[in-house]
Amino acid sequence: MSDAPRPCAFAAAVAAKPHFILSDVSLGGQRLHDRNGFVTALGVRTLRRRGLPVPPALLDALERCRSARGGFRFWPQDARPQWAPDLPDDADDTAIMLLELLHAGRVDRAQARRVACLTIARRRVASFPLLRPPWLRPGVFATWSRDGVRRDLVDCTATANALALFAALDLSHLPGVREAERMLADALRWAGDDALRAASLSPFYPDPVEFVLALDHAAECGAHRLRALHRRAAATAWGGDAELRSARRDHAVCGSPYGMAVWRSPELARLREWAVETARTQRNESDLDSAELDEQLTAMA
Repeated sequence: MSDAPRPCAFAAAVAAKPHFILSDVSLGGQRLHDRNGFVTALGVRTLRRRGLPVPPALLDALERCRSARGGFRFWPQDARPQWAPDLPDDADDTAIMLLELLHAGRVDRAQARRVACLTIARRRVASFPLLRPPWLRPGVFATWSRDGVRRDLVDCTATANALALFAALDLSHLPGVREAERMLADALRWAGDDALRAASLSPFYPDPVEFVLALDHAAECGAHRLRALHRRAAATAWGGDAELRSARRDHAVCGSPYGMAVWRSPELARLREWAVETARTQRNESDLDSAELDEQLTAMA
């Protein structure tokens, strides 16, 4: 039986703002509690896509992750765990958090377009080593916002998230978008039905089902060329039932390259499962009180 929270069981409300969704990180044989903007943003995306209200405390958390440089980071600059390195702004966090704040009205469209252009679009990888996966191509978007670096790790899931942002902001004409779309198509052809190859496409995502979810979301945002890529990925052995598999408690949400650190979030998994069930119920019970639903979601967070 599912242990997803039921509406009548929501008892505790978020006591303080902002509120970050709890996750656990496996690092050096330890399992540490963590609260970061990335996992929180995935929870916000889940609620928004299901047409469910997003508690303001979660949006407050995303706003705190904006850096002085204008982009977004995994943690707020003043709340980074002691064990964590001082990471720069990155394309994935910026794309995910900026888009959710735009949808929520916390950032206006003109400002979002400026941030997207200055923090993601202007940073492209000029070249790669000769020994590289065959799907990598110059001109795609870099992961990190670091000046003076011509090479960088490229992550297909992060790229799909960037394309979602560009599509939502009518920026799909920018240089790098077409190269990124072709790279994703080449990557999926190369991976085929091989789960190990699929996992290697996204160094920062241990489980390739997050790539499937990102492709689906990007297509929904208007990145129409990714619709066929999503269908292809969802038809593979490693990409099938992505939504269901992403709601498992032991699902690996994200990680550092080469598996040094892996994040899991039973709280995000429960929220994902609950959002699907609640949206289904809401369709059947159209008179569900929106104020009551918002209170339940706040308690869920």
